[in-house]
Amino acid sequence: MRKLLKLLTSKFLLVCFLLLIEIALLPTIYYFILFNSNSVLFISLVAAVMVFDFFLILYIVNAEINAEYKVAWLVPILFIPPAGGFLYLTLRRRKMPRRMRNRIRFRFEGMEHLFYRQDEAVLRRFEQHSELAGLCARAAYADGHLPAADCVEAVYFPSGEEYCARLIEELKQAQKFIFLEYFVIAPGKLWSAVLAALEERAAAGVDVRVIYDDIGSMLKLPTNYPSQLEKRGIRCQCFNRFRPVLDVAQNNRTHRKIAVIDGVTAFTGGINLGDEYVNQTHPFGHWKDTGVMMRGNAAKNFTAMFLQLWAMRPNAPCEDYEQFKTDSPSGDCLCLPFCDSPLETVRNVCEDMYLKLIYNAKKSVYITTPYLILDGEMKRALVAAARAGVDVRIIVPNIPDKKYVFSVTKAFYTQLVKEGVHIYRYTPGFIHAKSIVCDGKQCIIGSSNMDFRSFYLHFECDVLFFDEKFSNDAERDFLDTCALSEEVTRDKIKSSLPRLLYRAILRIFAPLM
Repeated sequence: MRKLLKLLTSKFLLVCFLLLIEIALLPTIYYFILFNSNSVLFISLVAAVMVFDFFLILYIVNAEINAEYKVAWLVPILFIPPAGGFLYLTLRRRKMPRRMRNRIRFRFEGMEHLFYRQDEAVLRRFEQHSELAGLCARAAYADGHLPAADCVEAVYFPSGEEYCARLIEELKQAQKFIFLEYFVIAPGKLWSAVLAALEERAAAGVDVRVIYDDIGSMLKLPTNYPSQLEKRGIRCQCFNRFRPVLDVAQNNRTHRKIAVIDGVTAFTGGINLGDEYVNQTHPFGHWKDTGVMMRGNAAKNFTAMFLQLWAMRPNAPCEDYEQFKTDSPSGDCLCLPFCDSPLETVRNVCEDMYLKLIYNAKKSVYITTPYLILDGEMKRALVAAARAGVDVRIIVPNIPDKKYVFSVTKAFYTQLVKEGVHIYRYTPGFIHAKSIVCDGKQCIIGSSNMDFRSFYLHFECDVLFFDEKFSNDAERDFLDTCALSEEVTRDKIKSSLPRLLYRAILRIFAPLM
């Protein structure tokens, strides 16, 4: 009852109610005119809507966007006029406005030489390692503007418990600055331990900054939480406040998981700062997650990612970025920390990196993801690898956190199973890890799910490792997890006609979920 009362009196419910009113307003006016007007006005209105929808459909068909994304919008435009067209114009993916781009570029002055210059010596090491490594390094720099890097230490964490224990230990040793950026921050034992470390370091003069996403943490943190942390000496930003305005920006969440300590040590992965991620609570059975800690030059890329988002807030002042300059020794572990942004409408860096690894795999492709909602290109890559004799395996949850999304996941993996891709359901509970390991030689660990939201709508961060030792650790954990999971065979994917119809309809709108 306490949770229900909190929901009923929350800002979230109020905003959703206002959004529903806004969505219903245009078609309501349209149909009111339609049924309360003379024939001339009726014909004129219908003709105008038809012309409008025709040109809008022409635009969508010829736009440089994903084919599934086009279909997802064409259906409502054709069958729900004029609301479908209005929603598309309001919620379509758009480039960053020029004014915002210029404002951010001005705030970034002084950052380029610190974080964005490619070290040619490091790039040569990638090119000497393999053709694939060199290709990925150049592509990541061209599309994501972050350089190839290395680290002296890379630690793979097969659980949220190990990740968070090490994170708290490293936070307590910070001397200059701490940057934390997470999709979810939730009060509980884990956040209390992290917050205690942050307060202690802030009191010692360390520059402590926190970014959390408003949607991810809305029903968990009070609206004034940034000011509460400010009183404790911690600078805080709630990213992209949820507002009762129909705008594509409402979908652009920071789904990243970043912790940077002194610009030398960085953490990322699938783990948020909530008790379920360390199995203090069990909303969906055992919670399986993974993460990584890097020490060395790779941390600079995560410093740049954090500062990018920090500078995007309105009225953000320019900073002296020299204070974040660090000198780290070169390491033997080649890694490529990169980020993905919904403000870039053509390039989808994370999906491109996944595709490069899959198409170059010779023996195995091992993927973990909580959601499996694929576009045509990703599906073709997985099927092509399986048909070429590559051992393609994907682990998804057995206990879902979102039932409708899980239904879409089933719709996608049903087709993959028929094509020779092996799908496993993590029977102990919910798998939240996001990773791909290919041939035991290269792998990606990060925040990106294999779905449209991560590839097209969210701010994400990942690390591509070209290191056999680290990749072996990730592969070993995958195989151990696979042993705890149940394979989805052909005889287990049969469903009733109503369920098949339900999933088919959900698949149409999968890119918008």
